[in-house]
Amino acid sequence: MRLSRARGCMGCHGMLRKQVGPGFAQVAERYKDDASASVRLAIKIRAGSVGAWGRVIMPQQTQVTEAEARLLA
Repeated sequence: MRLSRARGCMGCHGMLRKQVGPGFAQVAERYKDDASASVRLAIKIRAGSVGAWGRVIMPQQTQVTEAEARLLA
């Protein structure tokens, strides 16, 4: 939680519900049975993505290190 605040994640993501992007609980529910999800999500955090949650754009988060992205994912 502290890291997600420090890196600005909470500006777009809520814990439970969608704000701009999906809530962390929504992401966890979608990927709960996907063993490779944490690797792919860590990449999306740093590289950005579009289309995974409708038309919402996830901008690149270059201020997040690779190690931090793995923790957040």
